[in-house]
Amino acid sequence: MNIVLLGIQGSGKGTLVQDLENHFDFSLVSVGLLLREEIASHSALGNKIKELVDKGLLVDLDIVMNVINKKLSTSKKPIIIFDGFPRNAEQADKLDEICNIDLVIYLNLRKEIAIDRVLNRLTCKDCGDITTLKGNEDYTCKLCGGKLYRRSDDTVDAIHTRFEQYEEETYPLIERYRRRGVLVEIDASKTPSEVLVDVMKVIKL
Repeated sequence: MNIVLLGIQGSGKGTLVQDLENHFDFSLVSVGLLLREEIASHSALGNKIKELVDKGLLVDLDIVMNVINKKLSTSKKPIIIFDGFPRNAEQADKLDEICNIDLVIYLNLRKEIAIDRVLNRLTCKDCGDITTLKGNEDYTCKLCGGKLYRRSDDTVDAIHTRFEQYEEETYPLIERYRRRGVLVEIDASKTPSEVLVDVMKVIKL
């Protein structure tokens, strides 16, 4: 089963992925993570990606698809979850060329709530756990004791820019997948545990 997660910043995609790990055996296709892993491998492709990143250039779509293809070809797990990809119609077209999307989970959240969440979001540098500032004012991860930090792009201006990009490029994908009959809309304003329950109801093997 190939699943795409869609939702604006703060809708809880990262938290949902963490929670799903306790219930399903799946491969996560996160482009950012895959690119970092490829760079760390010091492969020819990884060196090329590093060169682009070091120059501040965007990694072109062909390279991104190469990395995704590599991940899919080595995965033996029954579920593939695409997090943060596709972001626009061009990427969706490319994804259609290499696999069939069985389910699209759209975490629907009002912009005001999303902004509040993002401005209060903290991430652990060690274990990657995503939490909130409330109750973590000492910036210490309750799971591993690591240091919590706020992403440098979690500012009001950056958030509004990302929302504008999302509305322009990514929102049309919601209607695209709705027309295909594979889109399920989840109320992301609920608690993480409630969202998890709702999502688990639609993931059927």
